[in-house]
Amino acid sequence: MLTEVDAARALPPPGFIQTYVVHAARQTTAPLAYHLGVGLSILAATCPLAYGMHYAGDLRANLYSLLIGRSGEDQKSTAVNIGRDILFAAAPLLVGDFPGSAEGLVESLARQSSQLVPVSEFGKLLAAAQRGYFEPIKTLLTDLWDAGPIQRAKANNKMIRVDNPRLSVMGGCSIPYLEKHTLAEDWTGGFMGRWVVLYAQRERTDPDPVGDTSLRQPLIDFLQQRATTPTAGWCTGLDPQAASLWRDWFNDVTNRQLPSNIVGIRARAPTIARKVALLYGWDFGPAVHGQPWQMTLRELEPAIKFAELHVKSLVSLSRMIAEHPDARLRRSILEVVREHGGDATLGELLLTMKMRKRPVSEMLDALCEEGTLVRAQTPEGMKFRLSHPNAY
Repeated sequence: MLTEVDAARALPPPGFIQTYVVHAARQTTAPLAYHLGVGLSILAATCPLAYGMHYAGDLRANLYSLLIGRSGEDQKSTAVNIGRDILFAAAPLLVGDFPGSAEGLVESLARQSSQLVPVSEFGKLLAAAQRGYFEPIKTLLTDLWDAGPIQRAKANNKMIRVDNPRLSVMGGCSIPYLEKHTLAEDWTGGFMGRWVVLYAQRERTDPDPVGDTSLRQPLIDFLQQRATTPTAGWCTGLDPQAASLWRDWFNDVTNRQLPSNIVGIRARAPTIARKVALLYGWDFGPAVHGQPWQMTLRELEPAIKFAELHVKSLVSLSRMIAEHPDARLRRSILEVVREHGGDATLGELLLTMKMRKRPVSEMLDALCEEGTLVRAQTPEGMKFRLSHPNAY
């Protein structure tokens, strides 16, 4: 889990992002890491279509950011809304609405190819996708992360094509939704592996959060200027010092021992770092001058620190990400047993979990056979008891 100190150490040199984090922290006690992710997301929406660099193909500066925390405690939606409101004040056309279908998203991007879509209740999307209804949107979002051309055929045989989509998304998700609606396969190879994950809990308190808005207008002015700048300098690569740092960090993260269910972040973390470095080039670096430029330590170092926030978040969350549906059911049963003081009847389990009897009974049998649970006859009836307080 990320601390305020972690986020503060990852702040870049003076520029839009640093100023935005200071502004947002004055409005709410949400974790600083949230504001860093939101600030990068709204900045990404202002990048020109042709901006990028070569990195395993043409890499663009769009970003998917996901704020993870406790429901109602960590102010995820508040953090998202602060960034959305500033971008809307600066460039309202860049703020998109989350569509009801994959077709609607393609049509929206055909009208406005650069967009930021805020999703304050990302967990509901995960739940709908698991039921199958939003699965096409998940697939489309996965493709849009790479910023390649997309198209769809309409009923009248006309084709809608978007050659240069630049979609960024920022959302908030509570831990129970993440636990219930994602599996390891989502993180290692597909949809979830493309999201920058920032898992934090609120540390600061403020009994009277009236906010200081003195920095709001300068932030709006900056975004207006960036949103109306038609071109940006193409990043031609790394200068020698940045290249040396990159090799060392890339080898470190590639060889790092990580939990098996999130090992896929080895491939995604470097790409996230490069995307963020491009954004810093657009923030305080030379990209805005419209000439080719080389990435230096000034852009790359804070980008790597930001990518490390993502890695640390996923390592912290790895225990909550199930390898497969049976693993999720196993974990849920043990959590309910613990909530009931270390033992629970079948009826209590079914009532709490709101599941059918058969799969729960089968998993209870398996847990008893492996010795994690034991059956105990009590005056209240047969209970399933933890064999050890730390059994998992």
